[in-house]
This record gives sequence, structure tokens and C-alpha cells, in this order.
Amino acid sequence: MSFLAYLWGIRLFTFSALLAWLGVIILLNPEQTGIVGIIIFFVSLLALLTGSFTLLVTWVYRKGLGDKEVGHHLGGAFRQASLLALYVLLIVFFQYAQILIWWDALLLFGAVLLVELSLRRFSNHTDK
Repeated sequence: MSFLAYLWGIRLFTFSALLAWLGVIILLNPEQTGIVGIIIFFVSLLALLTGSFTLLVTWVYRKGLGDKEVGHHLGGAFRQASLLALYVLLIVFFQYAQILIWWDALLLFGAVLLVELSLRRFSNHTDK
């Protein structure tokens, strides 16, 4: 798959996720739908955040590395975007559950950073 086809696929996915998330916000009442509505909200938010962060991280890689080299780093960009999306989603969930404290966000960021660095180390060992 070419780099431009990948970008258009991610753009289409992100736009679809945005429409789904807006549909959930506009059409679903969390008091009536209960836990199912809340799960649908968080899943659609995760899809939207993953697509948005994938486009953002890919854009940063594209500016830093150029069009020719960015194709080699698409897996890493998607991994980093997924971890960022999970981080933001968990922050939103903590706020929803009313358990968000500033140091929770720092601990969660440390955990996400630990996962990213562990995955980088693992991928460096398997490449050799």
C-alpha cells in the first residue's frame, strides 16, 4: 500500500469516527441507555482519538523525515498514536468516574511512556 493510500484510509476512518462520535453525543442519552451508551461513547472516542493522533504523528514524522523516509515509520507512528489515544481516553474516563487527580495523570503518562520505551526496546532486539 502506498503512503498516500494509507493517509487517505486514515482520513476516511477518522472522519467516520468523528461522525459516529458526534452521533453518539447528539442522539444517545446516557441516563436512558445506561452502561451500553457509555461504552459506545468511549469506543467511538477511542476511534476518533486514534485516527486523529495517527494523522498528527504521521504529519510530524513527515515534516521531520521527509516523504521518502516516513513510510518506514508508519508502524511506530500508529503505535505512538494509539498509546496517546489510550492516555487521553483514560484521562477522560478518570474524569467521568470522578477519580482524576493531577498525579493520576502523571502516573498514567509514566505507564504509557514505559510501554512505549519497552516496545521500542523489544522491536530493536528483534530487528537485529
